[in-house]
Amino acid sequence: MIEPIEIEPIELEETLQKMPRQIPRVALVILFALLALGVVAFLAGIFGEEPLRAWQIYLVNFVFWAGLAQGGVVFAAIYHISRARWGHVIRRIAEGMGFFLPIAFLLFIPLIFGRFWLFPWVREPIPDKAAWLNAPFLFLRNGISLLLLVVLSLLFLFYSLRPQTGLALERAFVKPTPLYGWLVRGWRGFEVEETRCRHALHALAPAIIVGYAIIYSLVGFDLIMSLNPYWYSTLFGAYFFMDNFYLALAVIASVTVMLRRALKLDNEITPSHFLDLGKLLFGFDLLVLGLLWSQFITIWYANITEETQFVIVRTRVFPWAFFSLVALIAGYLGPFIVFLNRRVKQDPFALLPMGLVIAGGLWMERYVLIVPSLWQGPAAPIGPLELLITGGFVAAAALSYLAFLRAFPVLPWPPGLSETKR
Repeated sequence: MIEPIEIEPIELEETLQKMPRQIPRVALVILFALLALGVVAFLAGIFGEEPLRAWQIYLVNFVFWAGLAQGGVVFAAIYHISRARWGHVIRRIAEGMGFFLPIAFLLFIPLIFGRFWLFPWVREPIPDKAAWLNAPFLFLRNGISLLLLVVLSLLFLFYSLRPQTGLALERAFVKPTPLYGWLVRGWRGFEVEETRCRHALHALAPAIIVGYAIIYSLVGFDLIMSLNPYWYSTLFGAYFFMDNFYLALAVIASVTVMLRRALKLDNEITPSHFLDLGKLLFGFDLLVLGLLWSQFITIWYANITEETQFVIVRTRVFPWAFFSLVALIAGYLGPFIVFLNRRVKQDPFALLPMGLVIAGGLWMERYVLIVPSLWQGPAAPIGPLELLITGGFVAAAALSYLAFLRAFPVLPWPPGLSETKR
């Protein structure tokens, strides 16, 4: 029989007091301006003289930000299924990333119109691979798969947020809004809803984890590996979805530090939380490095032309070799060395910049994985167009997260909703 674990409760009123009362207007103006500039730059790019530049940087940012948002929900699902007790606040911080997932799905749709620029096999079909590499089938399978994962993730967020929201409305601690009304529709009392939501989360969490591994392997194969249709790696799918989860951990760590200071959560987020996050980052850094090395060494000793060409371009040809080195140092080797020190892992002033450095390194990695497969010019295409489009994605993700913070408290209540014992 499954029963709730008894945990000393956090007062519901206290959790609501930690919600940000107002987002600085200057920050909102900057973010909306970045978003508008990103949209304008993208439209100017695809209708300009070099549409490939706009489409390829769009794809880089799509796989980066969609993977990051999904990784946050996967973290929450793993936290739930493992019955973790160490960081309920961290789980809620990770759940907020899922607010970007519906936007990410909508951002997948424009890629259909960029297929002639992004996928060389659309212009020059490969008969031996035509059954798999054809545009209708590719967008159909990826669209349905991503939509399924988004729906599962939103259901997970629904059942995770419903008990706290319903109780807050029941006790008139918050004002009714259309979002709250939809979230608590059919409310039957806290005890009934808490049990119902806990059981729903038990079913959704493993489905999200398994679906994430399968679907993001497919995304890696279809949206990255197929850009160079003669290169193949059976390990790339696993590497891609684990790398996305590592990215999510890095951003969760940075956001945790920022929210601790902004919302004055010194008592709720302690050095032990940072230590645990640092350990997770260190462990997944080693795991992804191992997958990267396994892929590289296999290609090296097999010495098959179709495989080695992909690696040679990115490790021997300028400027891609420089970008690859930056991604390797910032994303993996640098954090590995830094996180060998225990004090660094629990120091928020070190964890914040390290999380951002890792995220920057992994963004550069996505750039190196995608752009050299498409761009034939002598110099790397990084200029105002790329920066503005990237800024638009940053703004969209940040605004979605701020919307989450304004709607839901970062402190979950009751804290033991995800915990059970037999």
